[in-house]
Amino acid sequence: MIKIGITQRVHFIKEYGEYRDQLDQNWSELFSEIGMIQILLPNNSKIINDKAIDSFNLDGVILSGGEFLDEKNKDYNNGQKRRDAFEKTLINYCITKKIPILGVCRGMQFLNNFFGGKIKKVNDHVAIPHEIKNSSKFSFPNKVNSFHEYGIDEKDLPNNFEILATDLEGNVEAFSDKKNNLMGIMWHPEREAPFNTLDLELIKSFFKI
Repeated sequence: MIKIGITQRVHFIKEYGEYRDQLDQNWSELFSEIGMIQILLPNNSKIINDKAIDSFNLDGVILSGGEFLDEKNKDYNNGQKRRDAFEKTLINYCITKKIPILGVCRGMQFLNNFFGGKIKKVNDHVAIPHEIKNSSKFSFPNKVNSFHEYGIDEKDLPNNFEILATDLEGNVEAFSDKKNNLMGIMWHPEREAPFNTLDLELIKSFFKI
């Protein structure tokens, strides 16, 4: 059974002054459905710098969603900045080790920014399902969920990425890297009930299960 590391969102508990790493339990259900072992990755770059992550023997990584990605926002806290620092280190690690990365929603936006792309504010993309146009070898759902306030315009995509799907307004909904084994999708497979068979097949195909 393959082992997939997954990043976590950060929740600030004001009454205790604590930053807590958290992950939607639906991810665990999705991993079990596919037959993958879930390895929770803490937002701590030290596990990479001191090579502790090597002991996980990861077959792949998912950059999960949750939270916005906008350092200029006054509400962007230290926990989120620590997550950013960790995920930057993690991406470099995975590229060096040739470990495939799947970015989901925020994770896709983060991959885009990591390679010099930009994100922009979008309207009507929070809890509003919408259709997408598939232009790739992958079979994506025709309609996907949407839980993001930021999107990616085609012109703001780095040159190393290939567009796999867009929404009807031209915002990028999925991409892959032309050189590295990286993919991003803007929707949340874990938030479908029941899980969409096409999403499950996509994940299995990407991680070669």
